[in-house]
Amino acid sequence: MSKFSIIALIALLVISITGANAEENYLNIDSKHFESQTQKNVLYFKGDVKMTKNKDVLLCQSLVINTKTSSKDKTKQVPKDYKASGDVSFTLHTTDNILKGKGDVVYYYPDEKRYIIIGNGYLEDTKEGKKIIAEKIYINELTGQTKIDGGKNKPIKFRMRLNESSKKDTNSSKEK
Repeated sequence: MSKFSIIALIALLVISITGANAEENYLNIDSKHFESQTQKNVLYFKGDVKMTKNKDVLLCQSLVINTKTSSKDKTKQVPKDYKASGDVSFTLHTTDNILKGKGDVVYYYPDEKRYIIIGNGYLEDTKEGKKIIAEKIYINELTGQTKIDGGKNKPIKFRMRLNESSKKDTNSSKEK
């Protein structure tokens, strides 16, 4: 295989990594170093990695993307899972919310809409005013389930904004 065809193959592989939904147009990744293992369907990005997709942003030092053949187009590869490590921070925009997070290592499984934050985990739900600090945070968007684990001598910290109306109701009931 010529040098040109290898470069073209890598470029096509990177370009073809898009989500299955129509709203997911492009996955953009900037880094200082890129490697590909085509036979293993793995992409490696290292050094000041910035990944963006629409309004979503992920920053880290190392990003590994395992790919698989697209169910819609057998000639294209799509992300199977992501592993970000090294000063990981992210901002995710959902249909009605913005989530901000940090961790030592973050895994994302797009087909299952599942996130795992490991080590110095932080997650903030900006709409609800909830903040979670823990060693491990598991989120499943499909089921709506969240599981949080503290570490040894590190309790889970959970912060939730209370409704202003409930404060007023409490005060007015005391006055009666």
